[in-house]
Amino acid sequence: MTKYQNYNHYKLPITINPLNYGKLIIQIKNLFIIQVNKTNITLITEYDELNHIKLFREGDFVLEYRDLKTSENVFVRRINNNKYTFKDNKLIERSIVRLILLILSLLLLSWILEFSDNYIYSHFMNATNLAVVPLGNIIKLRKREPIHSWETIKFSITNLLFTRKLFETKFNLFWNKINEKFTNENHMYILLKIKYKSTDYATIGNLQRLTKNDKVWYLNWIINNMDFKSEYYNENFIEEFVFSYGFKNEKLDQKETLNPNLNFQKYENNNLPISMNPMDYGKLINKIILKDSVVYFLQNENELAITIRKFEGYNQIEFFKQGTSLVKFTDEIISVNKFVRILDNKKFYYEDDKEILFYKEMKNKFIKKISPIKNLNNKFITLDIETFIKDSILIVYCISIFDGKNKNSFILNDFKNSEELIITALKSIMIRKYNGYNIYMHNMAKFDIIFLLKYLVELGIVDPIIHNERIINIKFNFGKKGEYEIYFRDSYLLLTASLKKLSQSFNVEDSKSIFPHLFVNENNLDYIGRVPDFKYFMDISKNDYNEYKASFNSNWNLKNEAVKYCEIDCISLYQIIYKFNDLIFSLFSVNIHRYPTLPSLAFGIFRSNFMTEKLYHNYLVK
Repeated sequence: MTKYQNYNHYKLPITINPLNYGKLIIQIKNLFIIQVNKTNITLITEYDELNHIKLFREGDFVLEYRDLKTSENVFVRRINNNKYTFKDNKLIERSIVRLILLILSLLLLSWILEFSDNYIYSHFMNATNLAVVPLGNIIKLRKREPIHSWETIKFSITNLLFTRKLFETKFNLFWNKINEKFTNENHMYILLKIKYKSTDYATIGNLQRLTKNDKVWYLNWIINNMDFKSEYYNENFIEEFVFSYGFKNEKLDQKETLNPNLNFQKYENNNLPISMNPMDYGKLINKIILKDSVVYFLQNENELAITIRKFEGYNQIEFFKQGTSLVKFTDEIISVNKFVRILDNKKFYYEDDKEILFYKEMKNKFIKKISPIKNLNNKFITLDIETFIKDSILIVYCISIFDGKNKNSFILNDFKNSEELIITALKSIMIRKYNGYNIYMHNMAKFDIIFLLKYLVELGIVDPIIHNERIINIKFNFGKKGEYEIYFRDSYLLLTASLKKLSQSFNVEDSKSIFPHLFVNENNLDYIGRVPDFKYFMDISKNDYNEYKASFNSNWNLKNEAVKYCEIDCISLYQIIYKFNDLIFSLFSVNIHRYPTLPSLAFGIFRSNFMTEKLYHNYLVK
């Protein structure tokens, strides 16, 4: 088991073997790219007895150090000015390099002074910023000029916790004060310190160098740093934000940011950038130039690692999550603004970063002619659901079922809750008598199935067919061993019109009625009285309303009228489907119940009535 060293809130593996750092994503020669944990990635360059390690978090560089192997079980780790010696994966010694250099420098200086009187010697010591100048027998010490010239802007905070909004507000004030100092030929170096109540200052992150276009980048960088900090940093009251900064007359490249106008392809819960530019995929961690290609390694905002190998004319891309490959594909250039993405057996063609064509290779049998059927089958049931709104949620209060002879209704008044109502209604058709039946609901895919699917899963085995994010058929097995099956279908996918229009077209005996849908709520299901006001009815004229109202006195019964309305819908739909099936069978000897959609029915008619053996033979020859 790998042990870890805690260093500035980072867990650094105590090992000289790169493969012990975590999951290997890619190795190119002596370079190892490894996923350490969910957010951290390391780049390890392995030399003889020496490793050079760079640590990245969410694509941002955070730490660099070196491990030197001194014997078989001992190695020395150098981080900044600290030196750690490990033996058998245990820390045995820690020292500060600058302090050692200072002591050695003073010893050397005393030795020189002992033998020299008349020369001026100067020795520069980084650790203390001191210059030592012996003149005769006199030693003069003077403070060295600092490398950076710092200025400070402070913002007082009155006992508030760190939040993005708080920091963003103060950072905007800071930026407005210093913004005019930026030019196209300089950059700013900056450090942020936070003064917590009754404690010392805490430095957030290391020194950063910014151009005038890096404001948003730095804001997000600080927020990411604070997200990674311990609870202490985020749950203690703040007294002060301190921005220490300065400017240097040196041109600097702008920080890398993602293209804000980038389009994405949604593929198996992954957002894949629609771009041939590797830099659109995330923050660049490393780039390796090979003889035949350039390898880019990046990390995106979702903490996914990405490798892109760019060849002449095409890119090979692979996404990783915590070291495990998620998706791999190839993008091939067609022209300046066109490329094709090859993903498994699919091809996606893009022009100006928009999909213009999708192509999928499928192994299918040749289309064969099918024989017309001899007997008409009408084994089907119709089902309808009525709902009311409670707290912006639709609640089922009535279900009616009709099998051509018997009608059966279930209303909320007779049950403890809507769940019991639905389960009871479903169980009423889960009988051997209905084995092999189709259950039709008009607009099932967009409405009815929302209420039933949860309970179907609990009661039996559900096998749906989904096309274009729409359920077109559900095979439902039930019984002790799942030996019986029924099929839930959307009649709207066969007959693409409203139930009212279909009733008129097919001239059914029980046409669709009217009902005050907006009147129903959980508190008035037992209502008996006057007909509800016109405002509670939908899509009817005033004349239709008055005619309906005239047929009642003060004896309008909500429960009875809801059941009546629901049952009429079921009966109307049954008659429509029955007549449609009879029509198609008489014309083409085809049973509509074999086909869940109108296109599939049309194709079935073609194969049984219009596809000739000669045409089939031509397909085989081709």
